Amino acid sequence: MSIQYLSLVRAKWRWLCWGVLISLTVTTAALLATPPLYRSDATLFVRTPGDVSSVVDGGDSYAQGRARTFAALADNPALTSRVGTDLGLDLAAETLAGRVDAENPPGTALIEVAVSSPSPSEARRTATVLLSELTATVDGLETVPGSLVPRAELVVINPPSTEVRISAWGLPVAAVLAGAALTGVLVGAMCVVLTSTHASAVRPFAGSGSLADEPHRGVR
Repeated sequence: MSIQYLSLVRAKWRWLCWGVLISLTVTTAALLATPPLYRSDATLFVRTPGDVSSVVDGGDSYAQGRARTFAALADNPALTSRVGTDLGLDLAAETLAGRVDAENPPGTALIEVAVSSPSPSEARRTATVLLSELTATVDGLETVPGSLVPRAELVVINPPSTEVRISAWGLPVAAVLAGAALTGVLVGAMCVVLTSTHASAVRPFAGSGSLADEPHRGVR
């Protein structure tokens, strides 16, 4: 059956071409209508210079736990509100928080931060100020009265990168177009199979109708 379908699709390859063409046209129109979005990435490391570093694992467990907590703080509206004020952005704190994505890779003391913006320069500037505000917040939370050093602090491993243009769903334009082309191929193949199945179902009924007319011709 699969060989039969493959032969059928090969015979009607124009359906596949039309499917790809229509899918790419619709996707391209959607991309052109969608405002461009740019992203800047950075990486932070949670260091434990205080008394927790003297424990058996050197404070690694504490650092990993703090990394998860600090990653959750990165898109807190209270923090992004200060970022917006520093940059002079006329933007709600919640909206700016929605442009921030921070994750802690499991088993590490790293925090991967990504900031998106309609403006390439704004994406990088926002990421830079965000790291500064997040670092200051962590210092305030981890500083213990009477201690010379905080229990944990953030160290910038990779500063905000050069802005990269992203598309819908946070994917590169090439990936979106490739997905659209694949969708077009699948839709075209489905149309070929459905039309062929419908034609095969109608053909027996047409034949039975012509045979049923034969006795009537004989009676006349």
